[in-house]
Amino acid sequence: MKKLLKIAGIMLASLLISNIQPGFAQTVYCTNCASEITQLLNLARLVSQLETQGSILTTNTNQFQNMTVNTTPYSSLQWSNGASNIQSVNSVLAGSGSLSFASPSLSGAFGQQYGNYNSYLSSPATSPAAAAKYQQWSTNTNSSVLSTLQAGNLQSSQMTGTEQSTIAGLKTQAGSPQGNLQALQTVAQVGLLTVEQLQKLRQLILTDTSLHANAIQTQADMTASQQAAWRTFVNTQTNIPTSGGQRF
Repeated sequence: MKKLLKIAGIMLASLLISNIQPGFAQTVYCTNCASEITQLLNLARLVSQLETQGSILTTNTNQFQNMTVNTTPYSSLQWSNGASNIQSVNSVLAGSGSLSFASPSLSGAFGQQYGNYNSYLSSPATSPAAAAKYQQWSTNTNSSVLSTLQAGNLQSSQMTGTEQSTIAGLKTQAGSPQGNLQALQTVAQVGLLTVEQLQKLRQLILTDTSLHANAIQTQADMTASQQAAWRTFVNTQTNIPTSGGQRF
């Protein structure tokens, strides 16, 4: 701006000199000086207005660029396979021979595998039936322990496989967000990943609960069967006649 005003001053001086008429040194004439000064001042005002408009245009351009950056999403997001991972563990538990929270028709299967004291008392087990029952308890216990270990092994492979690649991708995104939208997308992905991890932790707790429930119920079923067998034996002994027998 100062440079433009300096140029305008030089132009004004040149115009004044060019309008000086030859003659006596004491007499100087200048025609149209007032109108030329006014034109120069108008030109200076125009230059100032153009400078202001240029500054406004630059500001608007920067704002538009910032809006574009802040509203540009990631081309791809780092979503994990939490739902499918949980379902795969549930499938392992549901396919095992032991009972768990994932077993289909849980109530009916529980009634088939386990009895109670009154049922054993009303239907005393024969020797082959008792042997089959012990085999069932052993099989159920082994299956419960094996399915629990398989569920833990499956989750461990998920942690060292797809989850690690997802976490690596999130680290890259978190280190170089280009705008507000990308930063929010990264936060959303981390939040959903955290929810999925909590769900998988709850699944492991449920798996451990199933293991303990099977162990408790197997012990209770065994105790009920043994007590009913002992009660049946005692009742049989009290009904044996103690007189009228034949002496040998």
